[in-house]
Order: sequence, then C-alpha cells, then structure tokens
Amino acid sequence: MQKVLSKIAEVTSDPYAYVAGLKDRTGKRIIGCFPMYVPEEIVHAADLIPVVIWRGNESVTWGHAHVPAYDCGIVRSFVDDAVRGKLGFMDGMVFHVRQCLQVGEFPLIIERNVKPAYMKILYLPPIYPGDGVRSFLLDDLQSFKTSLEDFTGKKISDDDLKRSIDIYNENRSLLERVYEIRRERPGILKAREVMQIVWSSMLMPKEDHNELLEELIKGMEKKTVESKGDRVKVIPVGCLCQTLQFDILDMIEDMGMVIPDDDLYIGSRYFANKANINGNPIEALADRYLTKIPLCPTKGVWDIHWGDEAIKQMKANNAKGIISIRVKYCPPHTCYYPDFKSKMMEESVPEVMIEMEHEIMSLEGVKTRLQSFAETLGGV
Repeated sequence: MQKVLSKIAEVTSDPYAYVAGLKDRTGKRIIGCFPMYVPEEIVHAADLIPVVIWRGNESVTWGHAHVPAYDCGIVRSFVDDAVRGKLGFMDGMVFHVRQCLQVGEFPLIIERNVKPAYMKILYLPPIYPGDGVRSFLLDDLQSFKTSLEDFTGKKISDDDLKRSIDIYNENRSLLERVYEIRRERPGILKAREVMQIVWSSMLMPKEDHNELLEELIKGMEKKTVESKGDRVKVIPVGCLCQTLQFDILDMIEDMGMVIPDDDLYIGSRYFANKANINGNPIEALADRYLTKIPLCPTKGVWDIHWGDEAIKQMKANNAKGIISIRVKYCPPHTCYYPDFKSKMMEESVPEVMIEMEHEIMSLEGVKTRLQSFAETLGGV
C-alpha cells in the first residue's frame, strides 16, 4: 500500500516531468484536456494519451502580459506555463469554453503564442430542458471525434470507443471503491493522499492507474485503523477545476477533523457516473455529461439546489459540517455561493467558507477560520 502511495505522490509532485517522460516511454502523443468535462475516452480511443490540464507549481510571471490578474489561478498558471514554453510536450489541447468566461480566453492566447499541432474547442451546452440540448451535444462530440480522426489519420470505430469507455468505467469503479473504504474507515488515508490518488488518475494512462488502484485497494482492505471517535467528520465542497493546497487539507486534519467524503473536482466529482453503453458510445458519453448529479454551477441546472445535495452528502456520512472551498476569482462558484450559504443557514447546517489562491498565500487567516469552525463543531 505504501509503495503505491509513494508512486502516486511521485507522479503528482512533478506532473510536467512525469507526462513528458510518459510521452518518451510510450511514443504516443499527449493531448491536454482542460477541466472539467472534456470526454477523455474519445482521445483515448484515438490512441492518444489524454491528460487533464493542471495548475502549475510556480508563481505567474510572463502570463501577466496575457491575462488579467483577476483571472483564477488555473487560467493564469496554465497561460504562464504555455507562453514560457513549459508545455511543449503537449501535442494538442482541448478546451471547453462555455463553462466560464475565463476559459474562453484560452484559444486566442494559445493560438497566437504557442499553437500546438492539434487544438479543439468544445461548447458542451448547459443542461436545460428540451431535446435541442442533447442534439447539440451529440453534434459537438461527433465533431470532436472527427477532428481527432483527421489529426491522427485513424478511424475511431464504435468498438474503439467502447473499449476506452470500459477502461475509464473500470477506473471510476476502482476510485469509488477507494472512497467506499474511506467512508467506512475515515482516516485510513490522509486527505492529501486521496487527492493525489484522484489527481494521478488524470495524469496517468488509465490502464496503468487501474493496476495501481487494484494493488492499493487490496492493501486498504487489509489495513486496520485505530478508532478515533472524537474526530469530527466534515465534508469539503467546491474547489472547481483545480487542485487544493495540500497544506489546507493537512490543517483540517490537524485540528481534529476528518474527511470521510468530498464534493471536489479533484475528488469524487471526477469519477462520478459511469458511461452506460447500451448502444452508440457517443450517446453514452453525452448522457453521462447530461447527468445532473453531482450538481455543478457551470452546467446551468436550475431545478436542483447544490446546498441540498451537499447536506444529503453530509448526513449520509454522519458528518457535522461543511467546508466550502472557493477558488479566488472563480465566477461559477462565486455567483452560486450566496444561495448555497443561504441554504446552509436555512437548514441550520454548520458551514464555513475558505478562499484559496494559486500563488503562495498566508494560511494564518485560513487557520483561524478553520480553528473557529472546529471549535464550533466540538472538534478542538
């Protein structure tokens, strides 16, 4: 178990080195997929390696000449890495530009400065009532498939897609099993280890990651965990698109709280919902995207409240509170948060919001808020 965790930590400690090395080892081309909903299975079926674009580990420098300082961290960081030539190992990039205004800037900046051999823009639609949404989505996905066929010169058959979907579905099942064990025995893994496990699945070929997960699960199923009944369970919610600073996760646990589950993108959101293949695989991928739960503020779902879903998750885990993690300058989360907060107050659910930024930030304010929250819950 420790061997697997060490390998996963190695992959996520320097994603640039790992992915560049992956390209050298396999001879396959790398396609960067901007989070959150690019259907990686189509890239995989084209015999390419999809990796989810990540936030770099350095402060923004050259990127300030291309994007405003009030863009979110992943946007500024990725642009900075691109114009500094750090992403030359990516043979292609795919952007889903409708999910927020800031991502819409990417194609022009990338095309003007560091255009890769392949670049594709997706317009995955909001989930509104009516057949037109699904029809538009199917056309968008079909266009994506055709563009990859043109790029590779390889026809993507339905069987190719089904095989890729099966591999991705297996990864989702294995990640869900990791989370099941975690929910049964909170504390069996550190919160940072869980995030690294999910993050590594975004960087590694799914076949390789599945092998690691199978070995990890065997170790988890055998491991006993000392009961710590005094630790208060909390559910972190939010942090769309990007990784959360590990220091914040460590801080939550150091204050006597434990995380049995989460509603984070680099977490349970990434592997939620399998693609159900009953016929056309493109339709299966479309239907997965059109699934409303877990609710996402970028999808325009109006008939389900994010706060209600968070409360359900909290109660299902016998947790006592919710920690909202908002990325600074994230428009979708920022616009939704007032309604979310109102729901928490309406239902008398203990909740605290902490804000994170890409650059090095003082954690003293975060520490104070979390400590006060822990004391309110009776965890300190």
